[in-house]
Amino acid sequence: MRYDVILLDIDGTLFDFLASSRECLEQTFARFGLPFSDGDRERFFAINNGFWVAYERGEIEKAVIYEGRFYRFFEERGEAPDVPAINRYYMARLGQSCHVIPHARELLEGLTARGCEIHAVTNGESLTQLPRIAASGLGHLLPSVFVSDDVGAQKPTREFFDFVFRAIGEEKRSRAIVLGDSLTSDMQGGRNAGVATCLFGDRQKADDRCDFVVSDLLDFLDVIA
Repeated sequence: MRYDVILLDIDGTLFDFLASSRECLEQTFARFGLPFSDGDRERFFAINNGFWVAYERGEIEKAVIYEGRFYRFFEERGEAPDVPAINRYYMARLGQSCHVIPHARELLEGLTARGCEIHAVTNGESLTQLPRIAASGLGHLLPSVFVSDDVGAQKPTREFFDFVFRAIGEEKRSRAIVLGDSLTSDMQGGRNAGVATCLFGDRQKADDRCDFVVSDLLDFLDVIA
């Protein structure tokens, strides 16, 4: 087998984070009696993405993201609601929402059947990621989860991946591959770590940071063969 150590992203790869976020944002805004349109949702996603990109670049701490995105959003709308309460409610709902990407279970079962080591690697929040994994029914197929909060570094930094390989064995780096949906977090992370990469997504969006590209998770089983 070409690769038998799988570093697997969570949001956008195993779980449909956008679906969960849409669902939880609607619940949150309704809970606080705030208007929320399709345009509001898209603007919030754009603001949120900007904060996460800044975090990946090391420009801000993760703690800034959660309330910061809401403050920015409501500032643009000229409103000043109770942002800490809104964020707490949203994060709590997010920890309970899990939309699994098609064929995610089959991929994990296939990797397990082949004897692969599977290590989830995520920049997400421990308080939301771990409950979502448990709620998904996939926890037994993800025995190892590395969260940036616990690692002390974030994808795509080499420090994040060095921590992972110190934990699982440096000798496994040459047999490892990163599977994820983000060019800036997963593919760049793999490059920084000196390991192979596979983008889950649109082939037209791939660049030279991607060794492989799959649009269906099951196709990844052919990549590692």
